[in-house]
Amino acid sequence: MHQTKTGILLANLGTPDAPTPGAVKRYLRQFLSDKRVVDTSRLLWWPLLRGVILPIRSPRVAEAVSVRVDGRGIAADGV
Repeated sequence: MHQTKTGILLANLGTPDAPTPGAVKRYLRQFLSDKRVVDTSRLLWWPLLRGVILPIRSPRVAEAVSVRVDGRGIAADGV
């Protein structure tokens, strides 16, 4: 009997330009607008993304990123 092997690929898809809500919002908008990342109806996704996800997550993620940056730059920590 043949066993199927499963692998997981982790990749860094970039970081926000700065640990600010505006920079995080731009990054998340670009990332979450990619059809390869979110494969669902644009008619449903765009209002959810722009009306709920970006306004709520951007400040929270910016705060988390600013805590982890520690003066070394955002990408230095792999955030």
